[in-house]
Amino acid sequence: MNLCGVILAGGMNRRMGGQPKALLERNGRTFLELQLEEMALLCRERIIVTNEPERYEAALGRVKGDVQVIRDLRPGAGPLAGMQAALHAAASDLLWIIGCDMPCISAEAAAVLAQLRAETDAEAAIAQIGGRLHPLHGVYHRRCLPQLEAMLAEDERRLMRLFDRINWRAAEEAVFESAGVGLGFVQNINDPAQYAALERQDQNEHKYDGFR
Repeated sequence: MNLCGVILAGGMNRRMGGQPKALLERNGRTFLELQLEEMALLCRERIIVTNEPERYEAALGRVKGDVQVIRDLRPGAGPLAGMQAALHAAASDLLWIIGCDMPCISAEAAAVLAQLRAETDAEAAIAQIGGRLHPLHGVYHRRCLPQLEAMLAEDERRLMRLFDRINWRAAEEAVFESAGVGLGFVQNINDPAQYAALERQDQNEHKYDGFR
C-alpha cells in the first residue's frame, strides 16, 4: 500500500508539564518509537512534523529505516499546520495521520480506513468510536490540501471544521470489529492521570501474562 505515515508532534504539552508526549515511555520505549515501528508495517514512508526536531534525535536513533523530520509551514497554527506540511512533503497522495499522544495506534485499523476511503473515493476516512470522531487516527488524501490551506488563510485552526469542507467517511466500531481489529488504537494520553492509568494497565497485563 502506497501510504505515508505521519506523526504530528507539535503542541505545548501543557497538561504534561511541558514534557513532550511523544517521548513518554511505555514498557521502556517511547511512544514515538512504538508508533514508527507500527507504521513500518504498512507505510513506505514515515514523516514526523515538529518544530523542535532536536528533542527527538535520540529516539530516532533507535528506529530502523528512514524517517523524514519536517517543520510546520505555519508554526503555531495547530494540527492543521502539521497536516499542511506533511501533505506538501509526502511522496504519496495518501497519508495516515496520527497524534503523538496515541501509544496504541494500529496498522490494521489504518488499512481498514484506507480501504474505506478507496471504496468511496472520499478525501478522508476517520475512526469514529463510541460516537466520538478521532481525526488524528485518520487516512487523508492529498485532495484535502486546498481546503485545508484555505482554512489556514482564514485563520481557522479548528481541525473539526475541515470536515465541513471535504467529502469524508466515518468508520464506526462495527467496521473494525468485522475486520478483527480491536478498538484500543484510538486511546490517547493527555495528562499525568491518563499516563498513570496506562502504566497500571500495562502492569496488570504483565501480571496476567505471568500466570499463563
